Amino acid sequence: MSRRKSQPEESDPSVGRLVLVEYYLTEDRALIFFITAESAEPELVTVPVDARQLDELVVPMVHALDRVAEDPAALEQATTVLGDPILVGLVAPIFDRIRPGDWIYLVPHGPLHRVPLHAVPCQGVRLADAHPVAYTPSASVLRYCQANRRGDRSTALVVADPPGTEPLTFGQVHATALSGRFDCDRMQGADASRAELLRRLGGPAPDAVTADAGHRPPPGILHVGAHGVFDPEEPMGSGVELADGRLTATDMFGMRLTGTLVVLAACRTGVSDTRPGDELLGLIRALLYAGAPAVLVSLWKVDELSTAMLLDEFYRGLGDGLPAVVALHRAQSWLRRRTIADLLAYVEQARDRAGPDHPAASRLALAEARIRLVARDFVGATNAAQAALTLAGTDRDRRRVENVLHRARFLAGAGVRVPVDLGRRLYGSFFFWAPFVLVGDWD
Repeated sequence: MSRRKSQPEESDPSVGRLVLVEYYLTEDRALIFFITAESAEPELVTVPVDARQLDELVVPMVHALDRVAEDPAALEQATTVLGDPILVGLVAPIFDRIRPGDWIYLVPHGPLHRVPLHAVPCQGVRLADAHPVAYTPSASVLRYCQANRRGDRSTALVVADPPGTEPLTFGQVHATALSGRFDCDRMQGADASRAELLRRLGGPAPDAVTADAGHRPPPGILHVGAHGVFDPEEPMGSGVELADGRLTATDMFGMRLTGTLVVLAACRTGVSDTRPGDELLGLIRALLYAGAPAVLVSLWKVDELSTAMLLDEFYRGLGDGLPAVVALHRAQSWLRRRTIADLLAYVEQARDRAGPDHPAASRLALAEARIRLVARDFVGATNAAQAALTLAGTDRDRRRVENVLHRARFLAGAGVRVPVDLGRRLYGSFFFWAPFVLVGDWD
């Protein structure tokens, strides 16, 4: 086996073939099946793997990824696990069987459903460096998703900023990004309710009479910007928190989403439970069953700024007519190249869009202060933190701001003379660019 280190590069969506890679885990080995359109039959590769050791790797990694915001050391732990020889050994055979331009479909099994296989480093190279990567629960589910493909993504429905939960800092940015590229309808604030969403998208498909009465066909894109909750005891009770309560996976089973690309811009929306036979439970299964050809979900608790930038670029690609899997791949590659200067410009734009009266205004100013601290612009960080403190509307927000403000003032007043570094790239870690996965149809 031989692989060369390479830099991330753009793939040409008009070139290549589809490579389906399906995993099946036993107690002491992994069976990996490779299928392409030109294959007379699947190729089987067997890799020795101890199932218990694999579980002991994956579970701590998942927990570490969800702690990164509170404990930066957790990122180092998760990064170490992702590069463990066991995981590398499960991904390495793919590199020997793909060629430039291939699109890769991964079918995980068991604990691998929670692993970003597209980001596992093999001799410094990841699948997502040069290949669009998507996931599917099975080959049969992929065929079902393709049958629900509609092709028209000119319309979008945005569900964002429900009251009663901590506001998503960049929810307004997502809504604006979609409004500028698609025929967009919004459900925001108190209107972002479970009851209203089920009224719009629940029940049978509209006929001419119900369409005239205001029941519209499903949108090309459904973007839900709300906090996600995973219930390990009752996975079908998992969901997203809206203005009047949780929209659960059970609710989603009854929705009418044929042809709709669903984007869940929330924390851990892609986490599901598995049962004997690898039956996938949770939001993904519910949305695909409801007719969505594809779902974009996150595997762990995401960073809000990097998520906003990733999704903005993803929607740019969709608006330009790219297949969803290529739009995601290019957005991931684009995000990895962003500098501190790019982040500051993005936050400034977000502040302008939201305005000073938006509930997230203080957190946007705080985001700027934190970025400037990393850039060693201590005076700028102090000014941004002071602005954030003025805008803070809750005790929790004030405490967050005061911690950053004290640090910025100390460093600014200490007379530390170091050059401001606006050219540093902050999002090279998989934690920032790899949490979102496309499950279902690639288009």
